[in-house]
Amino acid sequence: MTVEPKDIPVEEIKDLYERGDMEGVKRLLDPLHPTDIAKVLEGLEESQVVGVFRLLDKETASEVLVELEGRLRELLVESISAGELVELIDEMETDDATDIVAELPLEDAKKVLDGIDRKEAIAVQKLLKYADDTAGGKMQAELVKVRADATVRETIEEVRRKGKEVENISNVFVVDAEGRLVGTVSLNKLLLADEELPITSITDTNPMKVTTDVDQEEVARIFQRYDLLSLPVVDKDNHLVGRITIDDVVDVIEEEIFEDFYRMASLNTGERALDSPWKSFGMRSPWLLLNLGTAFISASVVKVFENTIESLVILAVFMPVVAGIGGNAATQTITVMVRGLAFGELELKSARKVLFKEVVVGMANGILVGLFAAMISYLLGANFMIGVLLFLAMTANLMIAGLSGSVIPIVLKWIGADPALASSVFVTTCTDVGGFLTFLGLAATFMKAGLL
Repeated sequence: MTVEPKDIPVEEIKDLYERGDMEGVKRLLDPLHPTDIAKVLEGLEESQVVGVFRLLDKETASEVLVELEGRLRELLVESISAGELVELIDEMETDDATDIVAELPLEDAKKVLDGIDRKEAIAVQKLLKYADDTAGGKMQAELVKVRADATVRETIEEVRRKGKEVENISNVFVVDAEGRLVGTVSLNKLLLADEELPITSITDTNPMKVTTDVDQEEVARIFQRYDLLSLPVVDKDNHLVGRITIDDVVDVIEEEIFEDFYRMASLNTGERALDSPWKSFGMRSPWLLLNLGTAFISASVVKVFENTIESLVILAVFMPVVAGIGGNAATQTITVMVRGLAFGELELKSARKVLFKEVVVGMANGILVGLFAAMISYLLGANFMIGVLLFLAMTANLMIAGLSGSVIPIVLKWIGADPALASSVFVTTCTDVGGFLTFLGLAATFMKAGLL
């Protein structure tokens, strides 16, 4: 029996739990995938989460714990004994076990490492030394490898032997006597080969591979570009140390996408929907204070022209229009630039071409939007020169939006910062200041010339 995500019975489980019908709760949970059980737990009250989690068998519970994050994972880890946690982590692949252990207090982590299988504990300790956002931090130690002097028959036997402990086998890794990577053999090629052949006769000796320090975004790009199912990870001396599988990369892609969304919205990437109000407050307030500072920069430009605005009050009506359109245009440019930089489509050497293109696009859009703005202002009763003023200011500000929206992400990438940070904080300031300065500056010039 399969259960579609839309049929996840959260409310039924809540009702059964409140009535004390644990058998009924278990009956509803049994057909669910661990990912869907995690969704159920996210929909329950904290007081119910632990009780429902304890109804799961050991294997399912370990998979559910991996799917959870943030406060719910902390809650469950705190609520179970060290012995129970050891049993759950023993069921996990090394990369998932490493993620859990890394979040534990030092003393608890030591207890878990002492309690789990010695071989797995050694593998987890090795993985803990790598940064979480690198290939080393994403890899798992479980894999199938054979020596270069093995035959196809011996390799197939090794796959069968390791099949129970290694999931998602798509490639066998061939190594030399010192453990250095020689190449890879796809499972389908292995099964179709003559069993008496040496494994090296069907080995791809020039496979895609990454070192442990490669950034997770680059790993995701390699998987995407070459349609891979798994990728060997080696150290600086080409010793095979692990593998990354496609399921880990899907998580990385999702993580990177939402990280960029968070940063473009000036949010801390660690914030989650179920966090406490005070935690969210602490994460959001610094960004809002920074935005307040940049807003006062824009306000100071307006203050310089307060006499101009007093002389022609209608300018105050159209100021937000100029600044708002500029901000929207800048967001369009930033989104394209951040995506291009994230997926490797855009390199620093092509920056000049991109800058020119975005300024031209900004000018074209400025002319188009400016003409419409001029016509609308005239229909609303403004005089002809106000329309001309709007047209010129719109054109100039959309060119500023194109320029700042492309320059700032490239500069941030060049200095090693996250380009998504270019969003509302820096570029919006550029378009607000540029829009107000252009619009009000031109207005002051027109008034001195007697055109307004």
